[in-house]
Amino acid sequence: MKILNFGSCNIDYVYSLDHIVNAGETLSSLKLEVFPGGKGLNQSIAAARAGLLVCHAGCIGNDGEMLLDIMKESGVDISCIKRVDEKNGHAVIQVSCEGENSIFLFAGSNQMVTEDYIDSVLEKFTEEDIVLLQNEISNIEYIINKAYEKNMRIVLNPSPMNEKILSLDFNMLSYIILNEIEAKAITGYDDVAMILNAFRRKYPKLKLMLTLGKNGCVYMDSEMKITRNSYSVKAVDTTAAGDTFTGYFLAGISKELGIDETLRLASAASAITVSRSGAAPSIPVISEVTDALLVLKENIIKKDDEYIRQETERYIINNIQSASLDELAEILGYSAVYTGNIVKKLTGKTFSKLLQEKRCSVAAKLLCETDMSVKEIINTVGYENESYFREIFKERYGKKLLEYRKGN
Repeated sequence: MKILNFGSCNIDYVYSLDHIVNAGETLSSLKLEVFPGGKGLNQSIAAARAGLLVCHAGCIGNDGEMLLDIMKESGVDISCIKRVDEKNGHAVIQVSCEGENSIFLFAGSNQMVTEDYIDSVLEKFTEEDIVLLQNEISNIEYIINKAYEKNMRIVLNPSPMNEKILSLDFNMLSYIILNEIEAKAITGYDDVAMILNAFRRKYPKLKLMLTLGKNGCVYMDSEMKITRNSYSVKAVDTTAAGDTFTGYFLAGISKELGIDETLRLASAASAITVSRSGAAPSIPVISEVTDALLVLKENIIKKDDEYIRQETERYIINNIQSASLDELAEILGYSAVYTGNIVKKLTGKTFSKLLQEKRCSVAAKLLCETDMSVKEIINTVGYENESYFREIFKERYGKKLLEYRKGN
């Protein structure tokens, strides 16, 4: 099995600032550093430093020699890279003193990936191989279509997110690795449970890897869902954190380490990366990651009473049709029995009673604020038994549904 990463190669101009520049503001930088970067290059280097044999394909401009050097030094196969007579793609990156970043890109050579070049590269790979893609080069839809025709496994990191991603057929993908912002752009939801449900319904065969920053990550496929906390480090520069995670995740699944161990390694590698400056130079080798796992501490979200109350409320409202005690328990990380007990302790109601009240409340709001039919409202709040819902609504509000609408 071979790994082909069809991706970007950038030169990163990193400006250290007191804070990210606001619109209309002029700010003096504290420092300028120049690093090799680009999501494609970073992910190839991460996978190689994780011990994976990876071949990088993409276009290097006439000023991109340093990019070839660092890939070779990291053990990446660069035999498929094409040199072009064009300014190399580059990124201007602002990094605040808190380690947050803001980035804009110049595509340059990365947009010179042609269909003929893609065909010539893919000829060297078979259905036994994996192709990794991001969204910083031209013709990714063509690559997906051709790789799918060859029965290759396709892994997509849809970053940076734009309309081009929304036009892709995700049913052709084997894995998608994305963050909350990208997931919201695709599904329309910012709630994790609803994001997972949306992907599960629309793309049941797709394996999903959702990264949540300091809140950890969630992996989901047709058979399992696994969550993992992030590791606690002092953030210096988050630029390559996601790319490091992707490279190490790809290495883990390629080596068949198991999802839980893969997430441990990818999360630890990402934590090390954010504690260092730069993009590609900040990516650790596998020995650093295994050593770090002996001392790194997990970020544990404190689940006090107020947190649980808020999460329960948010979960029910965001999942008013399909909310269940089992799913809430999975989100909170408790057993269903314990979750049921703590919900009753905090609200004075069983989960089913609390859900019933929330559904009545949403129905009452829809009656007053929309012209939806009663049947549509009952379906919207998750009841198939119309007569039962009419009964519990009248019990709660003292009026039938239409009487409540007329009176309000």
